[in-house]
Amino acid sequence: MSRLGPQRAGMWADALTIVSIVAIGVCVAALVERGAPPEQPDNRAESVATTTTHSITPGPSEPVDTTYRTPEVIFPTAISGCEVVEPPDGTSSVWGRITTSEDAYDNPQASWYSGPRSVMMTDAVAEALPDGVEVLFASLRESLVFQPIPQTSSEPGRPQEPGWATASAELGRGNTLGLLAVSVAQDNTGVPPCRAGSVQDRTTSADGTVVDTNESWSEFGGTRTNYRTVTAYAPDGTHVTATASDAQGFQSTNTGDRDIVLTIDELKVLVTLPELRISAPVPADTPEPREGCDDSFGLFSGDTAIDAELATTMNTTLEHVDAGERFDPGLNTLRLADFETGVVCTHVDAVGTGADLSISIRGGQELPVMPDIYDPAYQNRPTDFETLDGGAVLRIEEAPYSYSPAPPEGPNGGMRRTVTVTYPSGTEVEVRSHAERPDEPLSANTLRTIATADGLDVL
Repeated sequence: MSRLGPQRAGMWADALTIVSIVAIGVCVAALVERGAPPEQPDNRAESVATTTTHSITPGPSEPVDTTYRTPEVIFPTAISGCEVVEPPDGTSSVWGRITTSEDAYDNPQASWYSGPRSVMMTDAVAEALPDGVEVLFASLRESLVFQPIPQTSSEPGRPQEPGWATASAELGRGNTLGLLAVSVAQDNTGVPPCRAGSVQDRTTSADGTVVDTNESWSEFGGTRTNYRTVTAYAPDGTHVTATASDAQGFQSTNTGDRDIVLTIDELKVLVTLPELRISAPVPADTPEPREGCDDSFGLFSGDTAIDAELATTMNTTLEHVDAGERFDPGLNTLRLADFETGVVCTHVDAVGTGADLSISIRGGQELPVMPDIYDPAYQNRPTDFETLDGGAVLRIEEAPYSYSPAPPEGPNGGMRRTVTVTYPSGTEVEVRSHAERPDEPLSANTLRTIATADGLDVL
């Protein structure tokens, strides 16, 4: 069965607009030197720069340290591999990114990039990680998977900045964990000059690829981030940056001693991978990226932070659920929802049925109450409302939909069926199935079997 497209796989008919605001920079420090390549460009937004080179006077009620510090740069100085060393520019910038569009790999501003290319790049980086280094529990977006490049706009009179395809994740190595970000762009501006404070060593390979390294730290509000950065400039216009730091990952629930888990030499291996070159051929049988799971709870996320141990417990339960269907991938693939720490989810296909299935689980929820007949909410009441043994409440909801305007060809709508179980403990399990006409979503009994499986009430 062919996979349901991004517009059809359990999404609402009306396109949802996802807004994310994320501060970025030296891995997550969000502060980079003006004119230097961004250590961790985020694929969620458009760059905005604000100079921050001194303390900002806080309000009298809650004094906050907003001082940004970096090591003192010695100049003049010599840098290995550089004939000429330019002085530091003396200013710093805060970079943020904002997108108000759905993620899509077919960005016309980055014609070199595509879904299959992102899969090739993701696989190459994963295979190049040293033995003993693992990607830690996180959302799909933060699991070292190259994300779409968002469309951006430039100010009048200024050139369009290159779009970055970025993969980031927390990595574990022994008893320590740290952050890694790998970013790839097409940039034909050439190799920048050696600048004191930004480059500590420069090498040039036989094919003309220039590799810069830098190891330093930055401090904001008294919190210090240590990092190592390696950047490669290839002759075909590929610009690759890999930054390892001891910072915490975005929306992370992982705990442990933080450190930089990759060496300079190990980062050099990543930035010089041939699969990361923008001109590298993509094998014809390379699939599209795996579709992420949607957090149907929206702004009402869970109150309980879910770590790898809790997720493993729930995945073990789902691995042994017999729902009478074959799923690809398996049900036991729960991970954090994007931008969440209190929701886990997965999205799978029911093989051979034309239907998909999504699971979302969160904690900290109150038992629902059937609205009174005189309550305006009564008309949107569930199709079925049942109190189970033990006090859990089960709801079944069905929602047919259609597209407006109707597409010139193909299905003009379908059906969504949802079974939600809320336990007295506060755990809430939502199982949804969706199919477009003439196919049907999975039955309520199938969804009920999954939602009531023993072992999911752990939050």
